[in-house]
Amino acid sequence: GGASMLQLKDASSVTQALATLVQASALTSQDGTKLTALVQAAQQSEDDSADVSLGAPTAAAYEGHSGNIISTLEGLLEKAETQLAEARKKEVSAQHNFDLLEQTLQDDIKFANKDMGDAKKGLAKSGERKAVADGDLKGTTKDLDVDEKALADLHKDCMTKAEDYEAATKGRSEEIKALSEAKKVIEESTGGAEKLVYGLNQKVSFVQLS
Repeated sequence: GGASMLQLKDASSVTQALATLVQASALTSQDGTKLTALVQAAQQSEDDSADVSLGAPTAAAYEGHSGNIISTLEGLLEKAETQLAEARKKEVSAQHNFDLLEQTLQDDIKFANKDMGDAKKGLAKSGERKAVADGDLKGTTKDLDVDEKALADLHKDCMTKAEDYEAATKGRSEEIKALSEAKKVIEESTGGAEKLVYGLNQKVSFVQLS
């Protein structure tokens, strides 16, 4: 009797569990309808045998439906396992794709950082070269200024010397002109030219020319 009551209790729990499964699980409409029909049939058998053994249903009430219920559950289990395997396969594939994408992005970031670092180094070197070039330019400009000043001073000195030479030449010309005029005046005032004759004894005599 105790074993019979335990079986009835277990059977009743199975019926309730199946009903809960139909309500709560993500079954397809067709599977849910089929399982619901089996549960309802089991419950009907339970109601029909409620007058046996003080109104309690017997385990035999489920015998006509247990095979179908088990078969249906096995089919659902197989389908669920297949779906789970496919889901895991998709998850693995998605994880693999994610890992590849993550690695690609990390590589892109790594190379981008390297390129940016190289660019910064290039700018720094360019800045150094520019600074050196600026220094060279300043030095060259300074040297050019010195050379231009020296050239200007040289030109000024040349102009001064040219003016001095011109003045000296002009003075000499005026001196020669004055001497020539003086000679002419003397010659005209004496009525003739005098000739200087140097003797062997270095004495100078004047000979009057007629």
